[in-house]
Amino acid sequence: MSVRRILIDTGGLTCPAKSSKSVLEKLTRAIKKAGLEGQVEVVPRGCFGLCNLAPNLYIEPDGIWYSRFTVKDVPVIVRQHLVKGKPVERLIHYPDRRALKQKKGGFTVSETLVAKEVEVGDIAPDFTLKDENGNEVSLSGFRGTKNVVLAFYPFDWSPVCTNENCAITEDLDKFQAKGTVIFGVSCDSHFSHKAWKEKLGLKHSLLSDLKREVSKKYGLYLPDFNCSKRATIVVDKSGKVVFKKVQEIKVARSNQEILAALK
Repeated sequence: MSVRRILIDTGGLTCPAKSSKSVLEKLTRAIKKAGLEGQVEVVPRGCFGLCNLAPNLYIEPDGIWYSRFTVKDVPVIVRQHLVKGKPVERLIHYPDRRALKQKKGGFTVSETLVAKEVEVGDIAPDFTLKDENGNEVSLSGFRGTKNVVLAFYPFDWSPVCTNENCAITEDLDKFQAKGTVIFGVSCDSHFSHKAWKEKLGLKHSLLSDLKREVSKKYGLYLPDFNCSKRATIVVDKSGKVVFKKVQEIKVARSNQEILAALK
């Protein structure tokens, strides 16, 4: 018999740890009371990034993601979903109702869960994000033509992020001379990116990872702050990671170190 896994928030900036703990404890007791021990495993995880001030649950292998989950919802989830196998539609965040009826389960949202950090030698996970103008940018679009520097940073408008992005713009010609395009990547909206870029006079593009999917794919998500780590990933023309550096969140990156890694 396959074991269901329930991934549950354990708290973050927008998901209070107290409510998460209460849901976790009640869910564990309800599963035991329903005689489902050994059939259902509860796995605490960091904040998924869209907490809406209440915990989220993701149930594998069903592929159902519940949001705004409270202790009052525990009995109905256990009774209706875990025992009877019928998803509780009013609590479903993903997939939407129409998709749920068409595919009848079998969904995965593994891209929204935090993976291990990418390493040098890995093929960089592909993605498509909006730039500051709302235009979609895909990493794979540069395959065979450009090196790509992904400069992950926590948030627009913060002091360290401001200084280092200004420094990137100042050195932009040096990156371009090495056949490289550089993107700032953060969890801010593209509207914030546009205003911030205009305010600072930045020349490089900024990508919006608003759903935190890319920072999680790359293993660079910080659940306690609901943002990405300060990290630099260099992807060569073949799509392989050739440089990676993750640093303290308050320490700006070194452009000279990145340029030295480019060939």
